[in-house]
Parts: sequence; structure tokens; C-alpha cells
Amino acid sequence: MKFRNDIQILRGLSVFFVVLFHLGFEQLQSGFLGVDVFFVISGFLMAVLYDYRSKKLFFERRIKRLLPPYFAVILVTVIASFIINTPNETKQVSEQSMFGAFFLSNLGFWLQNSYFSKAEFNPLLHLWSLGVEIQFYIIVPLLAWFFRKSKAFLPIFLSSSLFLCIIMVSISPKTAFFMLPFRLWEFLIGFGVAAFLTNNGSIKYKQKEYIGAIGLITLIMIPFFKVNGQAFGFIDGHPGLSSLFVCFSTALILCFGLPIKLENTIIGKTTIWLGKYSYSIYLAHFPIIVIYLSKPFGGTILTSNSYMELISIVLLIFIFSYFLHHLFEARKFNHTVKLMALSSLIAFISPLPLSYFKNLSMSDDESKIFAAFSDRSEYRCGKLVRILNPKAISCELTNVNEPKKTIMLIGNSHADSIKTAFSEIAQHNDVRLLFLIPNNPLMDNGGLSANRVFKDISSKKVDHIVIHFSTEGYSLNNIKKLIGLSKKSDISVTILEPVPRWGKHIPQYMYNKLKGNGGDISKTREEYLNDNHRIFEGLNNIDYGDFDRVSVTDVFCKDDCQFSSKDGIPFYFDTNHLTLTGSRELNNKIHNIVVKHLP
Repeated sequence: MKFRNDIQILRGLSVFFVVLFHLGFEQLQSGFLGVDVFFVISGFLMAVLYDYRSKKLFFERRIKRLLPPYFAVILVTVIASFIINTPNETKQVSEQSMFGAFFLSNLGFWLQNSYFSKAEFNPLLHLWSLGVEIQFYIIVPLLAWFFRKSKAFLPIFLSSSLFLCIIMVSISPKTAFFMLPFRLWEFLIGFGVAAFLTNNGSIKYKQKEYIGAIGLITLIMIPFFKVNGQAFGFIDGHPGLSSLFVCFSTALILCFGLPIKLENTIIGKTTIWLGKYSYSIYLAHFPIIVIYLSKPFGGTILTSNSYMELISIVLLIFIFSYFLHHLFEARKFNHTVKLMALSSLIAFISPLPLSYFKNLSMSDDESKIFAAFSDRSEYRCGKLVRILNPKAISCELTNVNEPKKTIMLIGNSHADSIKTAFSEIAQHNDVRLLFLIPNNPLMDNGGLSANRVFKDISSKKVDHIVIHFSTEGYSLNNIKKLIGLSKKSDISVTILEPVPRWGKHIPQYMYNKLKGNGGDISKTREEYLNDNHRIFEGLNNIDYGDFDRVSVTDVFCKDDCQFSSKDGIPFYFDTNHLTLTGSRELNNKIHNIVVKHLP
């Protein structure tokens, strides 16, 4: 294939969008769509570069170009985090490095929250896309074998992957985002363009560059339109309709090219230059941003506080990208297999001693504080439940053969925080515990309606409903409606009142306080009651008398409200969500709820 500057322009434009998005530019709301462009380009190039008669050479070239800078970034990030960050952050980077060592970063982050969540410290989050790409490279020989047997397999595989993506983004947007089977169609669009619409990658249809220019204009416009990466559904979600437009626009450029005049402009030449360094820029930019802006327990911070910070970050990105390109990406390495094996081993093993030595430096008080981050259970019902039972709205948290009764726990993330303590007590008392899968049932932001929840309650033969929300999560009208429906069916209802909220991230506050930084925080019993006055007043006015209310003030706010135990163990892992330790402070309350109506 003749060298194509238009592909470099695509690369440069894509990495430009991605970096600006990660730098927190609000105008570029969907800059992450640049990754979709990379996927199409990768599929295109694999169709051109792969030769089934020389598989070994194909993989050697991929390894020599991609893996040295890839592993260099992982190792430098681990070391930088060890030097700069607290054990809480270093531990998370170590786990990310281990997944990255085997090109499974997409799987590692799938096990976390959404790509768009900032709760975790994820300087290696961007490696998810490289995990997907490398997994695609591994299956290229198999795909090419099918395509040699019949050209019909390519549109079959492409449409099948797209169909699965449409379904999965309606069930689990995170799974559709991170996993290759639901991204394969993007690679195959590029593969198909190279295989059917070019001369082995070179332009086949001459004098039609204006069509490619239309594709470029579309690409430039799309990232400025908001795409909700966590929305359900192919129209609004991601990967979804916006990704399809991006991939189609990229395909137009790969098929028809771009006008030479455009390539020779200053903007064109600058973008071509960016394209030359795009892989190194992509690898280097995210760890630099996240580590530079990091704070203890601050998660992934992407917004700089000043223009000087922003300028410093951009300069660091360019400096590191330049050296990464020339020292690792453009350098010719020998002993390919040994290089890959050794690099993977170093990326997997090196975090272990670094984390060990980092933990040695912690005091007992610090250890208690840092433990709060992991002192919580799996989110809601777990990911497999949603995938294996896409239509289910509830799951069972216990394993009781002959239950004495069935309880359903209903609520948002605050109910999720107490579900483990609840399930342990229910299991011990031979009570079946059900839990709603969505995080926003009965809420005013589009959550499950009272009728839909009650339909599931009836079908599961629930005897007792327990409702627990955060202060802002209560929709009194929906709760009143559910209580009314339950009363008609002789189903008892208990409302466990909200736990106190704090104005600061509790582990972060405790750590800063330990280091002599920051002022005191406090909350009196009266302040807690005032915070929840609307909720309590609304519950008082519900005219159905047949439900119980369980207060938490005598647990967390006997006098002043408490955010930690007497020996310094946090009850919260952020500003308002209980740790497992904190939730077990409610054990007596939960036990009384569970056993109250037992036969």
C-alpha cells in the first residue's frame, strides 16, 4: 500500500479529540468517539497487512511496533504512582498493570464501574482500547480464514456484531463499550473497505476525494454533539448511532481519500504530524493527566485548576510522547517473542514488590483509612446477572432452600451499601432476600415505576418490602403508591431511614486530618433531622398506617453523628455511602426487621 497522508490525518484528528476530551474541555462532549476512528483504521490496516502465508511476520511486526511503548508506559506509570501517590492509588494502579500485562485492560475496567465514572483512580484506563485492538489482532488470522472461504462471511460477521451491540447497549452499556464482540463491527467496517473498495489499501476510486472531505467534515462535527456513554439504547447510548456515523465517515475517507490541497495546508500538515506521533500521544497523555492532577482518594481527576496547570500538562504530554516515539515506537527491537514475554512478566510482577514496600510505610491509622476503599461489596447484583438475565429486574442475594419468608430490598446506591449485611442476616435466619437490579427504582429520574416494581414483587411472592434510599433519592409519591399496592396484598413494608451525609469525602478527610491538614467536620443530631425534614414530614403524611419506620439516629447520631468507629475505621467510603463496616453498625436494626414477621 502506498503511504497515505489521509490516514495520518485521521489518526491525528482522533488523538486530538481524545486528548482534549480527557483534558476536560466541555465543548468536546464526545471526544471519546476518536477511539472508534482508531478501530476502523486498525481493521483497514489489518486487511492490508495480514498475509496468511506469513503469519509469523505479521505478529512480529505488530509486537515490535506496539508493545515496547505499551509496556514502557505501564512500567513508568507504576513507578510514578509509587513515588507520588498514596497506597490507595498505588494499589489500584498495580491491579491495572496486571490486567494490562496480558492485554486484558478492557476486562479489568469492565469489572469496575463505567468508563465515565471518576470514582476510581485509573491512570491506565485508556489501555482498555488497546486491549480490544490487540485481541482483534489475535483473531485476525481466524477471521481472514473465514473471509478467504467466502466473502459473504465478512458482512455476516459485521452485521452479527452490530446486532449484538444494539442488544447489549440496551442491557449493559458498559459491556457493549468494553468487550470486543460488541466492537468487532467497527474493525470489520475498516476491513471491508480495504478488502472490497480499495486496491490493497490504495485509492481505487480516483477523483472522488470530495466524498472523503464530506466524511472529514462529519467527523469534525460529531464530537461536539453530546453522547451519553451510560445511556441505555442504541440511539442515545454508546457504542450506538453516533459510533455508526463516525465509522461510516471514517470509511468514506479510507475509501476515497482527501483532497491533496487539504493535506498540504498548515492544518493538514500539523494533523499529519500529530498522526505520526498519535500512538505515543495516546499512550502517554492519560497517565500524565491523571497522576499530575491526583489527590488522595480523589479518584480520576481530569479538570485542571488553572491555565498554568493545563499548559504544564500539555507540555509534559508532548515531551513524553516525543521520547516515547523515538526511544520505543520507532526503534527496531530484536528477539520479538522474548521481548514480549519479558515485558509482560515485568508489567505483571513489578507492582507486587512496589505495593508491598508502599504498604510498609503506612501507620496503623493510615491502614484503617486506606482499607475503606475496598471495604464494600460487588455493585448491585453483579454484571453476570444482568447479562444472563437481561429482562430480570431483581436478583436473589441469599441461597435458602426452604425460606421462612421472602424480603425484597428496594433502594438506590444506599440500599446497595447495606445489602451484604442484610443478606448475611437473612441467610442466617433462613429468609430469602431479593434485590432490585437497577440503581434508581421508584425515583423521579426515569427509574422503575411503583407498578413495575410491584409486579415483580407479586411474581416473586414477596412477604415483606424494605425501602432504603439516600435523602435525595426519595420520591414520596412513588413510595406512597407502592405502600398502597402492598397493603392491598397484605405485604408488610418497612422504611429504613436515610443515613447521615457529609460535606467531605470521609477517608480523604481522615487522611488529611491525620497529616495535619484541613479543618474539622461535624454534624449534630438536630442537623441530621433537619437535613431529612422533608422526607420525615412526607412519611408522616402518608395516610396508610400499615408500614414501619426504622430510625438510624440512635446508631449514627446518638449525640453528634459519627463517620468512623472509636478506633478510627471509616463508616463511609466517600461522602455518603456506608462501607461494609459502617453497614454492620445497622446489624441490630436489620436483624429486627428480618425476624419481626417470621412464623
